[in-house]
Amino acid sequence: MAILALSLSVTGVVKADPLNDLVNSSQAVVDQLNIGYKTVAGLQYNANLGYMSDGTMADSAKISEAQRVAYNNALSAMADMQFYTAEDFLLDQGDIALTNMETAIDTFTEAATEIAVILEVTSMAEAAAESGTNTDAQTVAEFADANEASLTLQAETVTEYNDSLEDIEGYAAEAAAFIGIANDESSVAFFDQNAENANSSFVDEVQATYQASNKWVKLDFDNANWAAAVYFDGTGGLDLFKSSTAILTDGADQTFYTTSPSYVGYACFFYGTECE
Repeated sequence: MAILALSLSVTGVVKADPLNDLVNSSQAVVDQLNIGYKTVAGLQYNANLGYMSDGTMADSAKISEAQRVAYNNALSAMADMQFYTAEDFLLDQGDIALTNMETAIDTFTEAATEIAVILEVTSMAEAAAESGTNTDAQTVAEFADANEASLTLQAETVTEYNDSLEDIEGYAAEAAAFIGIANDESSVAFFDQNAENANSSFVDEVQATYQASNKWVKLDFDNANWAAAVYFDGTGGLDLFKSSTAILTDGADQTFYTTSPSYVGYACFFYGTECE
């Protein structure tokens, strides 16, 4: 299967919006239809009673040629429109990945909270090491002995923690790829043009694939034997990567981190005490 990749800037297609024209022109016809039904009903009823109109009611209910043409033109224009575009489609794919990421974050939080109980013994051990006294060291030893069962890290918990980190990073990258490309006008115009060329609707005739190995998002079209792809590693111009240092710096300011036991401490997180 041939795959077309975005390599040059693509000029976005300017779209008209005939929706209001369709609303207004169709409503004009519907209004006449309503008058027509009411006129026929009234004429039928009164004819049986021996009453008649002044002979002008039919004209008032007729649909004019101008109304017919206006409606047909608006309908035709509407039929040619694509309101659900590549941007909408990509953002929806991003939302799916974000939902999966949040599920993985819930798993991480559960496992991380179980692991965070070691913060108490860590603080005690650090203080004892700093003081260098046998008394403090003995206090740590006795605490560890009394709480060894609850402080022991279970292999299952660590595995759950580690696996959730991989899931979060994977889903975060997938969401970022879809959302980042959706935010790029050239990429959106490229995908829109390919969907139009393939005569495929983003509603139900396009499939999206995020491929970390190729560093692209690929769209397959039901009505064509080729696909289109946009790289997100700088190939073709779009680079969505951010350094680990920058991401950690961003994370340091986020509520998820500043309310975590790693930040506020064991006592504050678990008991609401010793909070600064």
